[in-house]
Amino acid sequence: MNLGTRLPPRQSKNSVFLDLKFVGCSMIFLRHPLPIILLALTFFIQPIEVHASEHSSPEKTIVVNIKGQISKNVLEKVRRSVLQVTGDPIPAGLIVLLDSPGGDGEAAIRIGHLLRASNAHIFVTGECASACIFVLAGGVVRVAPAYSVGIHRGRITMSDADAKIIKEVDPSESPAAQVKLLQYEAQASRFLAEMGMSPELFTLMQSHQFKGVYRLSSAELVKFGLTGFAKAYWEGRAALFTNIKDAYQMDELELKKRTMRVASRCSGFDRQAIEFVRCYKETLRDPFLN
Repeated sequence: MNLGTRLPPRQSKNSVFLDLKFVGCSMIFLRHPLPIILLALTFFIQPIEVHASEHSSPEKTIVVNIKGQISKNVLEKVRRSVLQVTGDPIPAGLIVLLDSPGGDGEAAIRIGHLLRASNAHIFVTGECASACIFVLAGGVVRVAPAYSVGIHRGRITMSDADAKIIKEVDPSESPAAQVKLLQYEAQASRFLAEMGMSPELFTLMQSHQFKGVYRLSSAELVKFGLTGFAKAYWEGRAALFTNIKDAYQMDELELKKRTMRVASRCSGFDRQAIEFVRCYKETLRDPFLN
């Protein structure tokens, strides 16, 4: 990654690190001797790290780093983080960095709603699979590298008290599980439509059942809307950059082109909030950076 002259990383006295470590999944208890988990993702139990940091500017930029499995605990951390957002300066008021295999689908949808209401700029810095796509879809700016996003249909499993997967549940053998799965799928479809995603995305998700994920190419990410911009927000942002009288002045096409470079150019700073913000600004200012 070539950034030209790069200042060394530094800690900000204003930085606040919110670390969350936990083990567990969101459980849906049905009439069954074992708890049933509704998953829209993989089953790995991983530590979660959510960092909220402030970048000194006339209006602060909040950077939220979601790394690992998505859960209701992460939802609560994100809820508290977005309360710190006070505006939408350049490059953004809220930046979300994603590297997640998935998690609790219902929590991910709620996070997506929070991020859309907060005008989040979301960049995939690692992978974004399964339920993670609901978080990504919530961004007003969404950028993901080719094949970093994976999708599949939701599924139901049984687990023990330690969240160890015992077996998958066939919804056709459990009326309660079948109802819950259908309710979740209807919720997911509505959410993606509300966020402006193509209806073909949900159809494709439903066609890849249970095992593995289907990775989306760059063309598919754009086609389905997972890489793109919320129309109403983008119109205002493009007007800002068109009319501004400084190094950020550019037309809408150039702004899109430079914004699309951010995930690949700046992902190495996913653990350094201030450096990611600086890289984002440099990418917008310098037309000659690759």
